[in-house]
Amino acid sequence: MTINHGGNIYELSARAGCSPDDILDFSASINPLGPPSGFEQVLAGFFRRLESYPDIRNQLLTEAISKFHGIDPEYIAVANGSTELIYWLPRALGISKALVVTPTFGEYAKAFELHGTRLQKLFSTPEDRFQLRVEHLEASLQKDSFEAVLLTHPSSPSGSLLDSQVVNWIIEHGNNPRGPLFLIDEVFIDFCEQASLKRFLERSQNIALIRSLTKFYGLPGLRIGYLLAPPGIAKKVRGNLPPWSVNTLAQAAGAWCFTQDQYRSKTLELVAGERQRLAKELSAIQGLDVFPAQANYLLVRMDRTLEPAPALKWKIFEEYRILIRDCGSFEGLDDWYFRVAVRLPDQNDRLIAALRSALSG
Repeated sequence: MTINHGGNIYELSARAGCSPDDILDFSASINPLGPPSGFEQVLAGFFRRLESYPDIRNQLLTEAISKFHGIDPEYIAVANGSTELIYWLPRALGISKALVVTPTFGEYAKAFELHGTRLQKLFSTPEDRFQLRVEHLEASLQKDSFEAVLLTHPSSPSGSLLDSQVVNWIIEHGNNPRGPLFLIDEVFIDFCEQASLKRFLERSQNIALIRSLTKFYGLPGLRIGYLLAPPGIAKKVRGNLPPWSVNTLAQAAGAWCFTQDQYRSKTLELVAGERQRLAKELSAIQGLDVFPAQANYLLVRMDRTLEPAPALKWKIFEEYRILIRDCGSFEGLDDWYFRVAVRLPDQNDRLIAALRSALSG
């Protein structure tokens, strides 16, 4: 299985004969502010600790997660990025058959199929603005039995939250001992934290949430992810993860990030305002349909009279060194969809101008 990802600036810069720093990357949905101010000093304070193994218990980071979310540490499993969790979950929980709501992050299918898990797909559609309908979920679960249901909240790549009816249905059925585990990817939920399903964890035995520090705190190079789940599930996952998988610097940086309240407020204000502005400006370009989103990215559908997204991607990359994410590799989408991150105002202005120019004739 071949999976394409955003953010591949190293390969592209080598092909283009430019520096990675020359590329304005809208293909990876990372906080445009970068890591919080003071981040380098925090890392420097832990350099001497590199002479020793990392804390095998991840205690500093686990306690920070616990305090931030108001959740007991026994509900937490820390990992070397959310992708590591995705690959270990089917093994740790012995998942042999799962339902996955698509389009979604491609690594789910790869990770579960490598384990031997049989996957059935439930497609959300552009006609529903990629909102999963509760009757479709219910029908799939009545027709067949699954050990896990995989969903994203907010959706990737559309950025929409699960409908309140779907959330209520999951909560209602998430405590059935014979029911499936609802495995919910919340790696972008920091941009709309109030919508997280974490508030239901203590009264549900079949809900598990995948979280990440990559997107919100601008740390894709450090790899910090964690699972919020009922104690029995979290314990199984902790018992299957490799020892020392989260390095010393990642543990320290992650714990510190949870204390940065001012940074969080600044990020939320910036992203909300720029997301609304960017969506409005892109919608005004003839032939573009922008889907409603609550995360830090926008999914755009192109009119079929236009050149497809891969051609548009290369056109603006070659002329402007701006990189967007063509979405044809997402199952359920095609080459007339692309996704862009929400970045700083002047950077968003450059994207808007480049797209206007590229699509004007």
